[in-house]
Amino acid sequence: MDEPWWEGRVASDVHCALREKELKLPAFRAHSPLLKSRRFFVDILTLLSSHCQLCPAARHLAVYLLDHFLDRYNITTSKQLYAVAVSCLLLASKFEDKEDHVPKLEQINSTRILSSQNFSLTKKELLSTELLLLAAFNWNLCLPTPAHFLDYYLLASVSQKDQHCHSWPTTCARKTKECLKEYAHYFLEVTLQDHIFYKFQPSVIAAACIGASRICLQLSPYWTRDLQRISNYSLEHLSSCIEILLVAYDNVLKDAVAVKSQALAMVPGTSPAPTQMLFQPPAYPALGQPTPVALAQFQTPVQDLCLAYRDSLQAHCSGSLLSGGTSSSLHSPYPSLQPLDVCPVPLPASLSMQMAVTAEPRHCLATAYRGSYFSGSHAFPTGCFDR
Repeated sequence: MDEPWWEGRVASDVHCALREKELKLPAFRAHSPLLKSRRFFVDILTLLSSHCQLCPAARHLAVYLLDHFLDRYNITTSKQLYAVAVSCLLLASKFEDKEDHVPKLEQINSTRILSSQNFSLTKKELLSTELLLLAAFNWNLCLPTPAHFLDYYLLASVSQKDQHCHSWPTTCARKTKECLKEYAHYFLEVTLQDHIFYKFQPSVIAAACIGASRICLQLSPYWTRDLQRISNYSLEHLSSCIEILLVAYDNVLKDAVAVKSQALAMVPGTSPAPTQMLFQPPAYPALGQPTPVALAQFQTPVQDLCLAYRDSLQAHCSGSLLSGGTSSSLHSPYPSLQPLDVCPVPLPASLSMQMAVTAEPRHCLATAYRGSYFSGSHAFPTGCFDR
C-alpha cells in the first residue's frame, strides 16, 4: 500500500484500532539502573536513524523497544547495551519502514558515531540479540507510538477559520500548516528525550504536539472542534502534556539567548542586548485563554512537578529537559553504570510519584504503576545474555 494510512478511506478505522492497542501497552516502571545513560543511547538511535533516513515511526519504536527492554533486563556490559540499542533500531526499521530503507549491518558499523566508540556488531551477535528482543516482546512489535498518530492529527491541525491571537486571520492556510508541521515534529522529537512522557498515552502526546505547535504559532482557538473530533480529546485532556512541552521549548529559547550572547561577547564592540531581544522567548497567553475552563486545568500538580524538577537540578552544570539544559549528551562523559540513588521529592499525594536524581544530571520519574509487562511465565533471569 503506497498511500499512507492516514490519507486512506480506512483512516478512521486504523486510528480506532491504534487507540485500542495503546490501551494494552505495558506500563513503563522506570526501574532500570541504566536510566542515567538513557539519553546517550536515545541520541545514538536518533543520529543513526537520521543517517539512515528512517521514518519517525521506526525511530520512536526503536526507543520504545530499548526503554521497555531495559526496564526488565539487567545488562552488565557496555557492548551488550550497544548491541541491544542497534538491534532495536534494526528491528524497528524492518517493521515500520520500507524494505529498501532498512539499513545494512555494514552501514551501521561504518558510521562514525559507533566507530568512535570502538563498537562493531557481528551478524551472529545481531541475530541472537534480535531473537532475544523478539522473545521479550512475544514477537509482537505492533506497538503504537506518538509518531503513529501525529500525521493523522495533522490533517485537522489548521483550518481556514483560524485566527492569530491578535484577532487577524491567517494569511495562508497552506503555509501555516507547513510551519505547524515543522513545530509538531520538533515537539515529537522532544518527547524522545525524557521518559516522563511514558505517563501519557501515545495519542495524547501526538495531540499535545499539535496543541503546543498551535500555541507557539499563536493560532486561535488553541484547540479546534475539528481537532477535538478527530482525536476525541479536549484541551483539558491535553493541558498537562502541553505544559511540559512548552517548558522544554522555552528552555531551548533561553539557551539560544545565552549562546548568542556569549558569541557576541567575544566580538569587540558588539552589544548583546539587541540579540537578546530578537531571541526573547514569546510570552505565551494562558493556555486556557479562549475558554475559562481550560485556565483552571493548568493549575495542576504537573505544573508543580515541572517547577520541582527545574529547582532541584539548578546546581548541575548541564541540565535536563525540564531543567533548562540542552547540551548534547553525546559529548558528555558518562560515568560507569551504577544503580540510581532515589531522592524523594515532596509532591501532592494524588500523584504518588518520586524523582530520581542521579550522578549524571538527567532526571527521571519513578511512578507507582500497576501491572507489569511480563507475566509470571516470562520472568527473565538477571543475566539475560547468559541464556
